[in-house]
Amino acid sequence: MHPDSYSQMMWKRFCYHRLGVAALIVVAFFCLVGIYAPLLASSRPLFVVYDGQAYFPLFRYLFYTGFFTKRLDLFFNLMIVTFPLLVGILWLAPRNIKVPLAISILLAHLSLFAFLVYMPLIDPAGDVALAQKRTQAIRTNKEWLPSWAFELQHITPYARLNLVLRHQQRLNQHERLLPYSAQYATSIQNSVLKDKQQTHLPTLWQMEKDHEEQELQRLKASLESTPNKNTEAQLQYLVDRRQWLNEQLPQLKHEVMPLVTDFHWEDDAGGQQALNYFLPWWELTRINRKNLLAALIFGVRISLTVGIIAVGLSLLVGIPIGAYSGYYGGKIDIIVSRLIEIWEAMPVFFMLLMVVALLQSKSIFLVTAVIGFFGWTQFSRYIRGEFFKQRNLSYVEACHSLGFRDSYIMFKHILPNAMPPVLTLLPFAIMAAITSEAGLSFLGLGEEGSCSWGVLMDEGRSAFPAESYLLWPPAILLTVFLIAIALVGDSLRDTLDPKL
Repeated sequence: MHPDSYSQMMWKRFCYHRLGVAALIVVAFFCLVGIYAPLLASSRPLFVVYDGQAYFPLFRYLFYTGFFTKRLDLFFNLMIVTFPLLVGILWLAPRNIKVPLAISILLAHLSLFAFLVYMPLIDPAGDVALAQKRTQAIRTNKEWLPSWAFELQHITPYARLNLVLRHQQRLNQHERLLPYSAQYATSIQNSVLKDKQQTHLPTLWQMEKDHEEQELQRLKASLESTPNKNTEAQLQYLVDRRQWLNEQLPQLKHEVMPLVTDFHWEDDAGGQQALNYFLPWWELTRINRKNLLAALIFGVRISLTVGIIAVGLSLLVGIPIGAYSGYYGGKIDIIVSRLIEIWEAMPVFFMLLMVVALLQSKSIFLVTAVIGFFGWTQFSRYIRGEFFKQRNLSYVEACHSLGFRDSYIMFKHILPNAMPPVLTLLPFAIMAAITSEAGLSFLGLGEEGSCSWGVLMDEGRSAFPAESYLLWPPAILLTVFLIAIALVGDSLRDTLDPKL
């Protein structure tokens, strides 16, 4: 029987902490939600049969920058494919090729991401040839009049599918909210701030229908006063379009929608404040009238990105500085120690204000970079202390006697032995980075138009007390996530502590 490796022994010790294992499951759940968010919240079906033909709309739009406008979403969408490959390699591949294969997967991921950013894919619903043909037909026909049949001839099957799916999505939302119509009508009638004639639900489907009715009434009145072929054609266009959409709904078959909500976090979900009072939290809309539940799901991606990138930057800066300070000591150590003291005296909040003012940008990556570059000091202190302790041990003296250069000794021999204490800091550092980003976003320094949990809480705060209910869902999710990370860190610290 082969003896357990070091990692296997540490895992067995970690499993003794039941609360830590439960917290690790919660953290893993959040990570999976972040990676596979499009499968949980999207307005594009995973699979649908339309007019006898099979389509995979979500997967066709998964890397299209016109649908997923944020680069962060494209990066995570690639992980839907690369993450299972990476896990499979680490789990099943022979030990001697695990690292090369994992590095290859990561490099391929970054290469594909760069390709998607700088060479965006073409919209599946677009067709340049059809658009040019439509324009040419309008120019050559001097008596051209609006016609829905003409429009259908010059759009792709995917464009037709998108029109039907959009109509179905809004109709489904309207039907889901119909049970709250009586409460909404009562609230409108009792309010002096609202139009008491507007008693029906202000859903997107209803507002679009009302707009069409008003346009139809206007065109009919115009025809009665002054008959005109163009006006008559516009009237027929609207009638034919509505009839076509209603006729096409039964053509959608075997539809597989995302598991949680049929709204993408960037989609307009309509809604009004008066309606939000009566809806369950999973049907609420944000201040910008986008779906709250979809934003909560995609907000996990921002928290994961901030935590990992900020801590990665801190490690990248803090480890070399602490290593040189602890290994050489003397004047280098004195200079580094004073540098750390000065660096820690600079408040992150005011430094971020200065950076935002100078660069005129509140990008999430800018916030993450500032948090990372001002959070390296704690790692540097730990590495410095471990190098002080390790540099005089016998294995380091043996390396000197063999003639190894200092950089080789530091990063090949001492650093692996100095890392276990630092590993216990990682969960708490990730938690601090996520908290910092959420706090800064809550104060209005987050990326505008983002779905960060801090931005969502800021929206709830800005609408307080009228729409303060928007504050609680992101606050609760953030609290649960941070507590789970803290419990994992506490269990990891006990696991790696040799005294225990």
